[in-house]
Amino acid sequence: MKNGIVCLSAALILLGSLGAEGALYFSPDLSTIAGMTKTWDAANTTSSGLTAQNVGTAIRFSCLLQYGNGVGDGWASMGVGYGWPPPAGLQDLSGYDGYAMNFLNTNNSAWFVNLYMNTGWTDPPYNEPDNFYQNGWVELLPNQVTTVILDFSAVGAVNLHHVTNIGFQVGANMDEYPYWSPTNPSNPDWYHIDVSPIPEPASLGLIGLGLWMVGRKK
Repeated sequence: MKNGIVCLSAALILLGSLGAEGALYFSPDLSTIAGMTKTWDAANTTSSGLTAQNVGTAIRFSCLLQYGNGVGDGWASMGVGYGWPPPAGLQDLSGYDGYAMNFLNTNNSAWFVNLYMNTGWTDPPYNEPDNFYQNGWVELLPNQVTTVILDFSAVGAVNLHHVTNIGFQVGANMDEYPYWSPTNPSNPDWYHIDVSPIPEPASLGLIGLGLWMVGRKK
């Protein structure tokens, strides 16, 4: 019985990590993530060869990223996601407190990720302003996994019922001489990042119940 209590407590801690005071985060399912494509290259950036491969519980995105003409050092980044119109299930996020996904860096260099979205239908009869939101860049060291959250309240998001595009960004300080800064990618370099949904609270609850039952049986 003691083991069951410990397992249940661990599951409840995991549940709480989804959001303070019962925050509900939208996280696209695996098939939706798999449909994401290149949306833009940032200034002084060229990306090519983007692929999305199902690796079981995640989608592995790989792409060649280059700063400038491939010589020198500088920040390069790109967007991956959906432009207008996003799939119907992504157009209205008014029932959520934020947008979240899990990221795993399977590359041997450090990469940065963040989440972004635009809201506001600018055409008549809506005539809403275009609003762009993103969270701060989150560094992913090699083999590091983290949950990234775009909190709607923190960024003051409005018109969440009219999402115009949504996705994530990948970026890094591309380095002409990466052996001087071992965590920096070379210029150019490939990233390999696994993207997956965060678990739903109901799923975590079932996991916790299962762990508790296993503990009781023991």
